Amino acid sequence: MTSRPLGCICAIVLALFSSSATAALAAGACPKVNYATEYAKLQKVMSKSAFPRDEQAFLLGGVERQLSDLSQRQLNVRGQECGTKAVRAHVIGCVNATLLPALGSIRSPGSKSGKALWGKANVSRREAITIGMFDACRLAAMDTFVSGP
Repeated sequence: MTSRPLGCICAIVLALFSSSATAALAAGACPKVNYATEYAKLQKVMSKSAFPRDEQAFLLGGVERQLSDLSQRQLNVRGQECGTKAVRAHVIGCVNATLLPALGSIRSPGSKSGKALWGKANVSRREAITIGMFDACRLAAMDTFVSGP
């Protein structure tokens, strides 16, 4: 798998997510999401998509590590109003909304990508797509809840 299709998918997701995040900002409401609920949904998406258990464990552990780096003091005013749990749940909710369509766009999802991501060499294509979706969602949330006023 080349990085170009993954990059294109991530750019599209980032653009869509950023515009919806901007609309949410204009509305003045924090996302109504729950971390445990969104995390459970992500586990179900992975199970439905036939992710092997070792890949699920790797990805879910990576999601938790990546999101644990986000602290209350990093948040902007908007982010502080919502709180870190809501921001973290917002990221996972974005992944839940985008992962299945992204996975549907690749052939041979279990084949190796040749990429090293999140400290793992030669991740599968489905792992690479999941990490790409997560990173795009996390960046969009950072723009909304960490950067700026």
